[in-house]
Amino acid sequence: MNLSIIGLQWGDEGKGKIVDLLTNYCNINIRYNGGHNAGHVIYLKNIKKIVRILPSGILKKKCLCLISNNVALLLNNLLYEILDIDKNKIILSKNIFLVNKIDELIDYLIDKILKIGTTYSGISVFYMRKYSKCCFQIKDLYSIIYFIKSFNIIFFYNLYFFFFKIKLKINIFSFLEKTKSMLYFLKKNIINNNKFVNNNYKKIFESSQGALLDFDLGIYPFVTCSNIINKSIFINFDFFFNKIKYLGIMKSYSTRVGNGNFQSKLNINKNHLLSLLTNEFGTNSLKIRKIGWLDLISILEMIKINNISNLILTKLDVLVFLKFIKIVISYKIKNKKYFDYRNSLFYNNCCIFFNSWNTINNIYSKNEKNFHIYIRFIEKILNTPISIISIGKHEQDVVFL
Repeated sequence: MNLSIIGLQWGDEGKGKIVDLLTNYCNINIRYNGGHNAGHVIYLKNIKKIVRILPSGILKKKCLCLISNNVALLLNNLLYEILDIDKNKIILSKNIFLVNKIDELIDYLIDKILKIGTTYSGISVFYMRKYSKCCFQIKDLYSIIYFIKSFNIIFFYNLYFFFFKIKLKINIFSFLEKTKSMLYFLKKNIINNNKFVNNNYKKIFESSQGALLDFDLGIYPFVTCSNIINKSIFINFDFFFNKIKYLGIMKSYSTRVGNGNFQSKLNINKNHLLSLLTNEFGTNSLKIRKIGWLDLISILEMIKINNISNLILTKLDVLVFLKFIKIVISYKIKNKKYFDYRNSLFYNNCCIFFNSWNTINNIYSKNEKNFHIYIRFIEKILNTPISIISIGKHEQDVVFL
């Protein structure tokens, strides 16, 4: 059985740990979207490892890792991440598009105007170039085509620098020669995705960000620039296969980085206190994450859109710090209830209160009554079973239901 792992909130749900856990039962871990604007944290024997481009199963000896189509690949970032790992475990799709460092500068300048709150990773600029036919694919770097495409890229950059009144000399040819030499040792790892479609390998598909940041289904314009939802697997991986089990990951509370609507957020003082207690800082941006109560309205919508069959609930150990817990079950204006997360900016929250618990145990039946009430209430509202509960940062800190 193939698995798809997707976050159902704004990212930071703990996908890295869960994917790392489930790759024990799979042969190939596939990253199919996003770029180095994602950040997945994995702990191996108390050593913290952050991956941005690489799939989260990279630390498993028996798991092959594929970076697939539609991943925005910054080569400098990739080379940094693979310094201390087995390079024979990594394979790249020949159709991957490349991000340039100059894209990050333009992204920074644009965000200072639009105030979106991006990670300044250049991903939005990369997608503008991609749809303007001004991008390189990895396979281009080994042919004469990249010299021809260079003129289009130079023209694109000059337009932006003219707009910002910046005079910057772009020597794209020397950059490409350097890039080509950097990719030399990875040439044997570049493949066609179709090699993995019709085989008996057990695959685990890993999304980059949370589904609420999907370009089309998120709260525009505070979204990422790629499609996150499960339907994008079939486009980004050249893959069409019915035997996939879709798992959704959600935190026991909500967080997000950047600007945009966040209906269930706490006040500033509580937010800062919880951020320090729970170490809620952006993996890429290092910004303090905005923290709020668990919002089941948006999650219920994401479950339907992504055809989720089972849930994974993370960060249950964090709630030990609290005395009371809230869950948002609807929005309201003048006592009239609403259930549309996209238009929730002017709504008030309808919440259910729960008592927290003092301790947490790896064996589900040994946990406190309040813990059970909280879990079963979520399952009832979402009408979806919770299969795994994460109660810590290490792989063994899980509860199987």
